[in-house]
Amino acid sequence: MAELEPTPEQLSSPRGTPLTALSWADVRTRVAEADDFLLATTDPDGRPHVVPVLGVWLEGTVCFVTFRQSRKARNLVRNNGCAVTVPGHDVDLVLEGAAHLVRNAARLQKVADLFPVKYPWWHPFVRDGEFYDPADTALSDPRHVYAVEPARVFAFGKEEGFSATRWRF
Repeated sequence: MAELEPTPEQLSSPRGTPLTALSWADVRTRVAEADDFLLATTDPDGRPHVVPVLGVWLEGTVCFVTFRQSRKARNLVRNNGCAVTVPGHDVDLVLEGAAHLVRNAARLQKVADLFPVKYPWWHPFVRDGEFYDPADTALSDPRHVYAVEPARVFAFGKEEGFSATRWRF
């Protein structure tokens, strides 16, 4: 999957807010290197559900893992629209898009290979086309892997002037 190279846009409000100094390459790097991610999904009654997740950047998507019956997984079955927030010391990033279940074994393996590089204490693995937590030695509880392909990305600077940038795909 080739990554698109969007053009930064000025947000429509508040007026006079400058663009952040980030390029799209900077955004990709920050997402790829981030340790902290917050995933926002929507409950059936419309209430937001926000939880921290471990995430990796793979081929233009943020990939995360969850229990198959978790609240976020159930929410994504009903409505795959979501947002992933990446907090930063100078800029917060928000990626809005759709989460898609990863079923391809080769792609699952790529995701599994990225996690211990980023989070050395966690070594998930793929067996027979399923994604597993290393603690699941009985192979009784495969996990879901979702990939969020951004439709819009926002960068909100924290410096004076509260700069903001939007990228649309």
